[in-house]
Amino acid sequence: MSSFTGLYEDLVRLASRLSDEEDFRANAGNQEEGQSSNSTSTSREGSNSMIILTDAGLLDCPICSEPLKVPVYQCDQNGHIVCSLCCTKINKKCPFCTCPFGSNRCRAIEKIVELNITPCQNIKYGCSVPVAYNKKYEHEKVCVCSPCSCPYAGCNFVSSSMEVYHHFSNDHLDSATSFQYDNNDDGLSFPITLNMDDYSLVVREKDSGTLFILYNRYEALGNVVSLSCLQPSFMDDFIYVLIVSNKDSSLKFRSVTESTPSLQMDGSSAKSFLLVPREFFDSRGQVKIDVFIRCKW
Repeated sequence: MSSFTGLYEDLVRLASRLSDEEDFRANAGNQEEGQSSNSTSTSREGSNSMIILTDAGLLDCPICSEPLKVPVYQCDQNGHIVCSLCCTKINKKCPFCTCPFGSNRCRAIEKIVELNITPCQNIKYGCSVPVAYNKKYEHEKVCVCSPCSCPYAGCNFVSSSMEVYHHFSNDHLDSATSFQYDNNDDGLSFPITLNMDDYSLVVREKDSGTLFILYNRYEALGNVVSLSCLQPSFMDDFIYVLIVSNKDSSLKFRSVTESTPSLQMDGSSAKSFLLVPREFFDSRGQVKIDVFIRCKW
């Protein structure tokens, strides 16, 4: 714990210095009252402070290893710190020195936690958002630059969904069916020819930067067909309609896409799908599917 103690003392001194600087700036701001609003705005923007640690993991709880969040508690005698959840789990008894945890919060570490900035783990995929370390996980759960994989078989390109779209459009365009949105209900559709033994087909929207994957799985009663959108799982879904016909009848299926960051080796996880009976396939083992896709929002 000696190395941690030295680090802790350094952080306390740093927090105290930042607090003094903020007090000074606040007093200076009061003295400059009456100046133009632009000058005041610039002063306030200039007073924003941030800390960038080379090893942000130093601000993890020493017990659960999760990022520290306010409030942070310290033991009454030696100042060992834990997060609020762990403080309850250990019955407010320090696991390092057995001293009790009261209601003593470590304000210095709390200030460091609030000011420390770390890059998103998706920085290599284009995310440039500076993230508070204690909110890093929350940001990364909804980061639009979360990695997606190129759906072209054998291609190992990985990046954000938008970069995957540009890569696919440049390198594999001939392998996809392209279309444009028509957000009118039951508006324009486009045809896709599906072979009975196709595993998947890529569908590309021309303008929005969105790729879709039409999955096809052979089953005893027919082929199971569903549509997914290539994007992080938290992003908005799309409404789609599939229509297949033969000389005697037709089937119309309406559902919502599921989001997937990569081409799934088993498309059977779809919650909803269209079952296309064998008699809808022609003598060459092909069926024409009319597809309609529009934004859900």
